[in-house]
Amino acid sequence: MNGIQAGSLPQQDFTEDKTIMQKHQEIMLGLKQHHTAITALLKGRRFHYIDIPVHDNIGDLLIMLGTVRFFKDNGLSPATVSNTYYFDHQWVRPGDVLVFHGGGNFGDIYGSIHDLREKLIAAFPDNRIVLMPQTLFFSSVEARARSAATISRHPDLHLFVRDTVSEKLAYEFTDKVYLVPDMAHHLYPIRHSGGAAQGNVRIQRVDPEKPKTPESLRSLPIRTTTDWVDVIGDERRLMTLFAKLEWRFDRYGWDRALTKLALWFWVPVSRRFMGKAVKLFADHETIVTDRLHGHILSCLMDKKNIVIDNSYGKNSTYMNQWTAASPLTTLVKE
Repeated sequence: MNGIQAGSLPQQDFTEDKTIMQKHQEIMLGLKQHHTAITALLKGRRFHYIDIPVHDNIGDLLIMLGTVRFFKDNGLSPATVSNTYYFDHQWVRPGDVLVFHGGGNFGDIYGSIHDLREKLIAAFPDNRIVLMPQTLFFSSVEARARSAATISRHPDLHLFVRDTVSEKLAYEFTDKVYLVPDMAHHLYPIRHSGGAAQGNVRIQRVDPEKPKTPESLRSLPIRTTTDWVDVIGDERRLMTLFAKLEWRFDRYGWDRALTKLALWFWVPVSRRFMGKAVKLFADHETIVTDRLHGHILSCLMDKKNIVIDNSYGKNSTYMNQWTAASPLTTLVKE
């Protein structure tokens, strides 16, 4: 990572800074070109985008917004968009494709989500299944084997993964495995404006993936320390409102409205939440984070970032595969 700033610096420093940014931008633009296999699986097919995140994790919302952008850019339009709890089996027709939201919840860290995914996959053995880019993690070989025993029965299941560790595990679930970057990269570039950026911001996990702060960073001056839930703040009430609308639409059988509610309401709200994170990052020179999407959002904004590996190596395995060559980013382990 290079801390050079353009402006009043000598010409050679400005040229070096420009070269650094060009290299980063080339990497970021290249990452958007890796998802052609998804397009091929969905083109001309009716499909459902399932398991969208309705919570205060901005990282998952970035994945969703990147996925929606990917669909739009490739002429793809989901027949329904919903979270798993309100997905109605009657919406599915013969030949339809079920597309599951990507992220880091494939495994038993967030067991209830994965259990629902398994049940849906088992319920539709004759429909193609596409699992968008995932990180796989199970707490034990036994837990992984139990899940694989269920999922591997499906004959047309396509599993996209974000790193080589997940890729090796994925073949226990299907022989149709694809190594690709995260869907949030389709948001690149995120433009931002505002006053002069100052100091460092620390995006710090408070969930089961929280790591320790490395010794090398303990003396680093931090202007702001926060996590995604704090970034969203009181506007979490919009998340509660969406959940109430889902419940009401489902209770009264307003299926047509329920299939579009996420696009009408939740996607715009998620963009609003993302905007709050973008403003926070724009106000600081460097982002220090143990969240993968703290790193990815920094890269989407062309911001310098220092990344602390998470509890099971999700950050390092992802960066080593896709973003480590960027001169704007540095990986630090515990």
